[in-house]
Amino acid sequence: MPRSVTRRFTGNEKEIDELLKQNDSWKDLLSYAAEEAHFIDQYLSADIFQKNSLNMYEKLQLYSSELENLRSDYQDLSLEVHNHHYDIEGMLECEDISCEIFYHDEHFKLERRVLDFIDRFKTFKLKVFSNTSGLLRKTSKEY
Repeated sequence: MPRSVTRRFTGNEKEIDELLKQNDSWKDLLSYAAEEAHFIDQYLSADIFQKNSLNMYEKLQLYSSELENLRSDYQDLSLEVHNHHYDIEGMLECEDISCEIFYHDEHFKLERRVLDFIDRFKTFKLKVFSNTSGLLRKTSKEY
């Protein structure tokens, strides 16, 4: 019978593993938001809206500008989440509780920023689709 070899993790290593998993889930959320942002960009620039809608061009420009701001925030946040992965691994080097507390505080601050970004992005998507869906052309011949 093969012998099962298991490695016991210390409490700190288990905690670090959980923080790394959380960091990976943030990466997934941000990656999904980036894909949706790409779709929204294509949606806003497509020739699919009724031409006789009042201020339609200006509204689409405002949404495009807001999307660019969100993309800029995404870039900054994505880089910070990526780098935070290495910060978490640095917790293994901590020799006292104040060091661990510092890393945890930074982790929770970043978590709040990621979740706030996702909430802002969801609100933006809802605004775009609720304000433009009724303005879609019904046929390709409609102008």
